Amino acid sequence: MVKGVKQISKFIIRIGVSLLLFAWLLSRTDKGELLAAIRAMSLKSYMAALLMYLTSQVVSSGRWHIITRSLGFPGDFVRHLKYYFVGMYFNLFLPTGVGGDLLKVIYLTKDSPKRLKATYTILLDRSSGLWAMYILGGLATLFLATPLPHYMDMTLKGIAIGVIAFLFLHRPIYHLLTLRLKGRLARFDTPLILLDDTPTLLKAFFLSLIIQALGMGSIYVLGRGMDLPVEWGYYFSMFPLVALAILLPISFNGIGVREGGFIYFLGLRGVPQEKALTLSLGFFSIQVISSLLGGIIYGLGLHRR
Repeated sequence: MVKGVKQISKFIIRIGVSLLLFAWLLSRTDKGELLAAIRAMSLKSYMAALLMYLTSQVVSSGRWHIITRSLGFPGDFVRHLKYYFVGMYFNLFLPTGVGGDLLKVIYLTKDSPKRLKATYTILLDRSSGLWAMYILGGLATLFLATPLPHYMDMTLKGIAIGVIAFLFLHRPIYHLLTLRLKGRLARFDTPLILLDDTPTLLKAFFLSLIIQALGMGSIYVLGRGMDLPVEWGYYFSMFPLVALAILLPISFNGIGVREGGFIYFLGLRGVPQEKALTLSLGFFSIQVISSLLGGIIYGLGLHRR
C-alpha cells in the first residue's frame, strides 16, 4: 500500500516537472514563430527520418534477439521483434518508463522461469546502446568545423575513451571478477558469462553503432529539412549529452528536459528557440509513432502468436 502510494506520488511529481518545464520553455518562445517553424518542416524529411528511426528499432530488436539467444532463450526473430515493439509502447506510456522492459522479461520467460537472466538481456541491450552513442559522440567531435565548448568536448571524449577501454579490457575484467566473486555471488553468473562472450558483445556493439547512427542521423535529417545551420557532427555530439540529462529520473519520459536540452545546445549554434523546440517535438513525435506500432501489435494480440 505504502509502496504503491510512493510510486503514484513519484509519477505525479514527474508529470508536474514535465508540465512546468514545458510550460516555461513555451512561455519563452514566440508562438507565431513556433507555428511557422512547425508548418515549414519538410514532410519529405520527416518521412525519411521516421523511416530511419523505425529501421533503427528493427535493428534494435535484432540486437536483443542475439543477446537472448546467447543465453538460451527460445524464440525466433519475429517473435522477439513483436515483444520489442510492445515494450517500446509501454515504456513510452507507462509511468515508470521501464514498464515495457518488465513486460519483455515476462514474455521472454513465459516458457522458462529465468527472470533474472532475462533482466540481464535488457541491461546489456540498453547499455550497449549507450556505449555506442557516446563513442559516436566522441568521434563526431573530431569532425566539427567549430570546436565544442570545453566541458562538452571533455565529457564526450572522456566517456568514449572509458567505453573503448572497457571493450578492450573486458576479458581481463571478466577473469578478475570471477576470481573475486567465485563461489560467493551466484546471481552474477549471467553477467559474467556475457562479459566472457566476446562474439555476442561485439555483435551487440556493432549493431548498436548502426542503431545510434540511424537514430541520431534521423535528427540530422529533420534539421536539414528545417534548413538549420548545423552540421551532422554537432547533432551526434549534442544528442548524447541530451540523453544523459533525460536519464535523470526527474520528468515523465524526458518531456521538458529533452526540449530544454535541444534549445540550449542548438542555441550555442545560433538556432532560434522556436526552431530548436520544433525539432525536439518532431523527433519525439517520431518516437511516439514508432511506439504506437507496438500498441497495435499488443491490441491485436499479435505478440501471442
